[in-house]
Amino acid sequence: MPFTASLAELQVEASCPICLEYLRDPVTTDCGHNFCGSCIHQCWEDLQDTLPCPVCLHHCPDRNLKRNMQLGHMTGIVKQLLARRSKRKPREEKALLLGRRL
Repeated sequence: MPFTASLAELQVEASCPICLEYLRDPVTTDCGHNFCGSCIHQCWEDLQDTLPCPVCLHHCPDRNLKRNMQLGHMTGIVKQLLARRSKRKPREEKALLLGRRL
């Protein structure tokens, strides 16, 4: 079960705290939180001077956030891992029913 728990933790870390989906075009705020680029900009759409982080309310000085390409790549890897696991699981269950181990 430790692998499953670790994979679930990775899945959470690869998700946007605003839309709760996998990060798309991730950006990082000055306080270190990550969001989909479109989510954070939509969140700040009607705001003028004060741009609070939606997680910790830290004041972000401007709308120009840095893209986090490494996190974007890692999110893609997490998606691939989960897709492979879901494809492999039915085979494992079938093998268990047949009394074999893969």
